[in-house]
Amino acid sequence: MSLSEAESARPGSIPQGVVHRTTIDWRPWNEALSMVNLVADKGIAEAAHLLDEQIWRLHTKVKRGLLPDENWFVLRSSVESAQNDFIITARRRLSPAGGPLRRFSGRPAPDDPIWTS
Repeated sequence: MSLSEAESARPGSIPQGVVHRTTIDWRPWNEALSMVNLVADKGIAEAAHLLDEQIWRLHTKVKRGLLPDENWFVLRSSVESAQNDFIITARRRLSPAGGPLRRFSGRPAPDDPIWTS
């Protein structure tokens, strides 16, 4: 959510490609990642690290501004995919009786008319 807000709040006076500092507070995320590293098994921790890498990549793009050929939904999908993989891994290891989830959020799909109406 914070990355989306940072992208939409980027001042138009700053050209794309010029790095713009964001005000995202990464402390809660880093604390959560540290706890995963401390207590989770290797598979869960590795899934969290892959998610963290995708967040880093997207945040770097947000700071420099999206280029005209970059689509927000496509860029965000890498983070969502890593997040879904983390959820699947954690559920499989922590709650095998819980079964798989069909969806990971209620947000409409990128091609849903809600985004263009």
